[in-house]
Amino acid sequence: MNYALQAFGDYRETEQASALKQRDYKDATDLILRGGNDNMDAIVRRLTPLECTRLQGFPDDWVEIGDWVDSNGKLHKDADSPKYKALGNSIAIPFWFYLLRRIAAQYERPATLGSLFDGIGGFPYCWEMCNGKGTAIWASEIEEFPIAVTKLHFPEEE
Repeated sequence: MNYALQAFGDYRETEQASALKQRDYKDATDLILRGGNDNMDAIVRRLTPLECTRLQGFPDDWVEIGDWVDSNGKLHKDADSPKYKALGNSIAIPFWFYLLRRIAAQYERPATLGSLFDGIGGFPYCWEMCNGKGTAIWASEIEEFPIAVTKLHFPEEE
């Protein structure tokens, strides 16, 4: 049984299902499907940050950094929103691990990695799984939460 969004908050049975929209997070009633064959309401459960972390292939605690401080010194409380955004913009670890492992096997000498706009450190994580700790020598990012995640997992050498 598939449901598609017909109008704001109105899902109906169709041949093709629709995806949740970005604004759906604002109103949980958008996730209630009315009717159906048994005339019961069905609630679509949202994925937790842990489930999103696992779907992307990161270790369970990868984005669980607690309260964090941005580059301007502002303290941010632990929240799910930046985790969802960072994971949604991240890479799928299993694919990139496979690819980077094959690339690294072609080098005749030890190789290092520098990564631009890296997000939450997916490329350095994969690279170091393939080539050893310390082979990812730098990563850059512009978003504050991903910077905090990357700094936690790949601290700068002093």
